[in-house]
Amino acid sequence: MQAGIPPIWVKQYPISPEGKKGLAPIIEQLIKEGILEPCMSPHNTPIQAVKKAEGKHRLVQDLREINKRTVTRHPVVPNPYTLLSQIPREHAWFTIIDLKDAFWACPLAEECRDWFAFKWDLPEKKRKQQLRWTRLPQGFTVSPNLFGQALEKLLEQFTPEEHVQVLQYVGDLLVSGEDQAKVKITSIQLLNFLGKKELKVSQKKLQFVESEVTYVGHLVGKGYKKLSPERITGILSIPAPKTKKDIRKLLGLFGHCRLWLDKYTQSVKFLYSKLTNPEPIEWTKEDEEQLKELKDKLSTAPVLSLPDLKKEFDLFVNTEEGVAYGVVTQEWGGCKKPIVFLSKLLDPVARGWPICLQAITATAVLVEETKKADPPRKNTSTHTP
Repeated sequence: MQAGIPPIWVKQYPISPEGKKGLAPIIEQLIKEGILEPCMSPHNTPIQAVKKAEGKHRLVQDLREINKRTVTRHPVVPNPYTLLSQIPREHAWFTIIDLKDAFWACPLAEECRDWFAFKWDLPEKKRKQQLRWTRLPQGFTVSPNLFGQALEKLLEQFTPEEHVQVLQYVGDLLVSGEDQAKVKITSIQLLNFLGKKELKVSQKKLQFVESEVTYVGHLVGKGYKKLSPERITGILSIPAPKTKKDIRKLLGLFGHCRLWLDKYTQSVKFLYSKLTNPEPIEWTKEDEEQLKELKDKLSTAPVLSLPDLKKEFDLFVNTEEGVAYGVVTQEWGGCKKPIVFLSKLLDPVARGWPICLQAITATAVLVEETKKADPPRKNTSTHTP
């Protein structure tokens, strides 16, 4: 935490009787397991009972005020797109292991626990109690980073079968390989290893030795990655935005899919322009048509090939209305297949240059962008009109 911070005290939100009833067994179990403990802390942040789709409740603590005063660390959580590019194109079998309540596997230092205290009304005893976490809390801004580093260090003790690899994204593990039997052996060994380290695995989310799996929101198979139907359906079902908050949400969702969308920057220009206007936003028929075109582009997004770092890449670059856009391809099966689509708005100075200079600038810009999407590669040929 930042130095000299006074006690942080945020009043508890009202929780419905139904919510309290739903949280009671959860909190009781966490106390029994020693994950929560009674305390008398000068700090307090509110909790909420969030109802899940199946009707059960989830305990959520609002740690925004704590997060504002936390000394941020440089994130070491990998970029999902870079991570997926590390899967060898030849790998045909996959296992996904999702660690359950992963953060709670990391003990929280005694001197840090008071920061994460909250009040809880004991429904039956009709009295208030203050509780605090003894493990890394969910909702804390640096929890993914801290847990990811701890798990990465732990996995150094595990050795997979030959020609099988294990990738990690926070608490989600991907086992992949060419040989089905070796992937199965490694998967079983990894599950046993995690069990011995007292890490719980979600049986419901386990994908065991399959030819196609869902990982970090994408479908992955032999030599390819594509957007999951759930992600596409979720975005397509979102209605027209009414506020700037709605527009930012839309931009965030489409942004996660931008590597699959040709001319992405041009396609979302109309949404960004709405953010510069005062509220309430004016949503026109033309805006609705452009949003439909963007959704149509998403629903027909292509399958992207996984890169083969031993082969050459081709980067095709063009410019349009001050936007650099292009596609990285690689030959496979006698034809060039897309690896990733790229687009970025040129800076104001470059946008005023002649088209020939814009093309040179666009090439330099997109070469830099490729480094964010895939691991560094030695042989990339660039092509412009």
